[in-house]
Amino acid sequence: MAVAAQTPMQRAWPQPSHPAAVRVVSSRLLASTDTDTHSSTDSSSSSADDNEKKKAASFCLTAVAARDIPAASLVARNTSTTLAAVKAYSTVQVSRDAHIELNSDLLYCNHSCDPNVRFVTSTLAADSLRGPPGASVAGALEVWSTRAIRAGEELRFFYPSTEWEMSQPFRCSCGAGQCLGWVDGASKTAAEVLQRYWLSDHIRALLAERP
Repeated sequence: MAVAAQTPMQRAWPQPSHPAAVRVVSSRLLASTDTDTHSSTDSSSSSADDNEKKKAASFCLTAVAARDIPAASLVARNTSTTLAAVKAYSTVQVSRDAHIELNSDLLYCNHSCDPNVRFVTSTLAADSLRGPPGASVAGALEVWSTRAIRAGEELRFFYPSTEWEMSQPFRCSCGAGQCLGWVDGASKTAAEVLQRYWLSDHIRALLAERP
């Protein structure tokens, strides 16, 4: 599991958003990492530590497969996306300039350098990506499996496959054999590394313009 610097996210959409395919659970690795960060040996600060741990629990979450998923199959379609005012850790880049909020449990699909899903953004309606912040985006973001996934396995995608620049790059601890160690947007990732991965159309177009 990749551990990124994140901000607690209040879920404002009906739960579960994709019950046939996705469940949101607590991630033991994320939780233990955050607990280590906030732990203290000073007994006088134990109450403050407890409050910090409660706040941290709101983002120690991960999306897992609700069932066995075959390779190269559609996992979920998300039709609840809206345009974001700015890119953030919670947004997904869907074109050269546009970023969207997922407004669904797919928000909790974390990063891996050995991903088992990909986020397909070309299925969104291009004209609806030019509206004001908060506007609904037509079409559906689709999540496809890159290999067979067992029920309960975390759903993870490769962040630079959609992100040209990231608002919060982070040190990765996904444990993949070819873990990048440091994860940033595609603009900061070596071309030979990106060649190993499926990439969104807008990322490929931006790479083609890179000197």
